[in-house]
Amino acid sequence: MPYASTDDGDVYYESKGEGPVLVLLHGGGGNHAAWYQQVPHFQQRYRVITIDLPGFGLSRIESGRFDTGTHPTAIEAVLDHAEVDRAFVVTQSLGGYSGLSFTVHHTDRIAGLIMTSTLGPVGDEISELNRKGREQVRHLSVADFLLTKEFQEKEPERVHLFFQVGSFNQTGPGRPNRLANSLQGSVSVQQMRDAIKAGVHISVLEGGADVMVYKPAYARLRELLPEANVQLVEGAPHSDYWENAQRFNSVVDEILDREYQSN
Repeated sequence: MPYASTDDGDVYYESKGEGPVLVLLHGGGGNHAAWYQQVPHFQQRYRVITIDLPGFGLSRIESGRFDTGTHPTAIEAVLDHAEVDRAFVVTQSLGGYSGLSFTVHHTDRIAGLIMTSTLGPVGDEISELNRKGREQVRHLSVADFLLTKEFQEKEPERVHLFFQVGSFNQTGPGRPNRLANSLQGSVSVQQMRDAIKAGVHISVLEGGADVMVYKPAYARLRELLPEANVQLVEGAPHSDYWENAQRFNSVVDEILDREYQSN
């Protein structure tokens, strides 16, 4: 099993397939295994790398420090260990914090970023709008903000599997160690603009049925950053990659096809 070493422990990752590199960064309830519906699909055309961010899955933390601020270093360690010069990154929810941070600070290594289910790492005006959005859903249970009610009722086996995957994590929703998020609001809109000018594609996907989405935040980002692709995905919930993998994979495919054809 491949591990990449950092000063704070070992980072587990898996690599499947051949071709341009596609890195998948999981959300707070997941780990590398959460992408079981994406890896078989994308490995037909890409080298797909899934990472257990520190505190999740099989990755090991020596210091006991659970903080998203350690995650970009883990991404860099994996790319180095896997001998990857440049990659396209797809993130879900929590993975967007380290994904966006790494992207704007390493534009030479990131061809593009598709960030789904969060605007949390974006600063400036967007941070305050995100705060308002979080206040509106603070009353929801973990299950209700991660999965739709309809899915919970119709797919009890897959709901159970979802939380079983998360049970291997040391931190995250419902886990014993609280995860600090020092990357919240850490990336400015100007940094995103500079990354795009440097040749990095940035897509931000807004789930039409995501209870965590605060629509005014996405609308404002469209105004502030027209260079990015801020795209509404009709009907998509917070964990669309899990509930409706066909739709999620199709949207990602369309973006990747467009970007690789244009380059």
